[in-house]
Amino acid sequence: MNPLRPEIALSWKRSELSGLDPGHLPEPTLLGPSDTSGRLRSAARPVLDELGTQLSGTECCILLVDRDCRIVTRVFDSASMQRAMDDLGVLPGAELSEETFGTNALGTPLEVRQGLVVHGEEHFLEPLKGFSCYGHPLIHPVTRRIEGILDITAVGKTANPLFAPVVARAARDIEARLLESAREADQRVVEAFQRAAQRRGLAVAAMGEDIMLTNKAAVDLLVPADHAALRAIAMDLPSGESRTMDFALTAGGRTTLRVDRIPGIDGSALFLLDATGDRKPVRRTAAAQTTSSSLRDELARVRAGTGSVLVVGEPGSGRTWAAREFTGRGGVFIDAARIVAQGQREWSAALLATVDGAASADVVVVEHVHVAPDPVLGLLVSVLESGPRFVFTSDPLDTVREPVRELLTRCAGRVRIPALRHRIREIGDLAASLADELGRPDIRLGPGAVAALAGRSWPGNLAELRAVLAGIPERGSSLPLRAEDLAPEYRSSGRVAKLGGLERAEREAIIDALRDSGGNKVHAAARLGISRTTLYSRIKALGIV
Repeated sequence: MNPLRPEIALSWKRSELSGLDPGHLPEPTLLGPSDTSGRLRSAARPVLDELGTQLSGTECCILLVDRDCRIVTRVFDSASMQRAMDDLGVLPGAELSEETFGTNALGTPLEVRQGLVVHGEEHFLEPLKGFSCYGHPLIHPVTRRIEGILDITAVGKTANPLFAPVVARAARDIEARLLESAREADQRVVEAFQRAAQRRGLAVAAMGEDIMLTNKAAVDLLVPADHAALRAIAMDLPSGESRTMDFALTAGGRTTLRVDRIPGIDGSALFLLDATGDRKPVRRTAAAQTTSSSLRDELARVRAGTGSVLVVGEPGSGRTWAAREFTGRGGVFIDAARIVAQGQREWSAALLATVDGAASADVVVVEHVHVAPDPVLGLLVSVLESGPRFVFTSDPLDTVREPVRELLTRCAGRVRIPALRHRIREIGDLAASLADELGRPDIRLGPGAVAALAGRSWPGNLAELRAVLAGIPERGSSLPLRAEDLAPEYRSSGRVAKLGGLERAEREAIIDALRDSGGNKVHAAARLGISRTTLYSRIKALGIV
């Protein structure tokens, strides 16, 4: 085999890192239709009809995928070619990204943002090597986002040199139709907003794929985190339908919300909020007002009691902050993570000296107690009732060793710190607080940045968010940050950001089941009451790593 072209060699490397077996054709990951797929299909339909006529008799097929690399449309010249694609799992709704199908002319152009031909032997998966294809990205003329990939595939190990100009010309035609439809859709969103904004006593917001409109009452009522929440609510509502609900405002207070999906326009909605009476919230600038206020109340309640206290949460979720709030910024802090460096004997001696020297009113905080070796845990049990009040910080109880649980079950008070993925509505306030800690008054998130960050799963919790903010270059502007101002990997929140509320809940349920099962997918599927095949498909579809 001839040496691979550099762009193909890099794609093979990415395919290997995704864990794909070159000799094994994976089960297709079938995804539901996205909000943008209907718009893409409508724009492409007349172009694909003409392209299909031009390619008649060539034994080719035309494939169109959306920005998630799921198949939106297939056009075949022969029944044999359709059977061949069906046998490969190239089905409507199937995801053909590099992660699932390796190097191919749909997933690879999506990665490199340019047209690419893939000859037969250049495919990563062996079953694809009997085909050659050319894929070209469809880039929205206004947003410059990739809306999808257009591809021509033929049987054979060498692609027809005419593929590239034919597909490129068809892609330009589809992009022009996308621009035309975007202008029409935006105009309809504006018209819906103008009609609703004439009604008094209402805060009105209208959302399109690329625009957000608000009247003065909505500006006073909503903060950027609310915009992300409204978009998530709208994504769960079918086009043309309405829903009325009670809506909790990030800045405080509740109001009545009516959501109307604007018919015929993907990803658009009209929001009507009651802005009368005393529902208008008082602005608050301190960080994490919603969850942190309830945490402070819980810490105060536990502080009023007696006995040792457990502060439990995922790494980076703010356990040390909670311990400092409990001690009133005082107390003695010792870290079990330092046992590795100090040695058990020296660390234990320091603990005993701290206990002996502490007054009855003092509090001793032992951080990361879950990493302490068994002899140290036994020492902690022996001194638990003999001196000062203890506060332990730990990973969640279902993830720690049995001896750690035995120690922590002796704690009279418990405070659980929620993970950042459960505090998405507070992203703006949390970022403002962390920016203050970093001494970065130039960091203030705009709606686009909040929406991008709100779509992340945040495995590193607050520690990860702090690192993201610290990595933003110094800015000479006081304007709010846009999504484009964030690090590249955080500008687009990927598939998770596009999930609606129900899909996010499903994603969290699967993650919890996997965690409770120690990563065993068979046991996780049994916990969830679904088949293992269904679980694999949903893991892929929901972007669970």
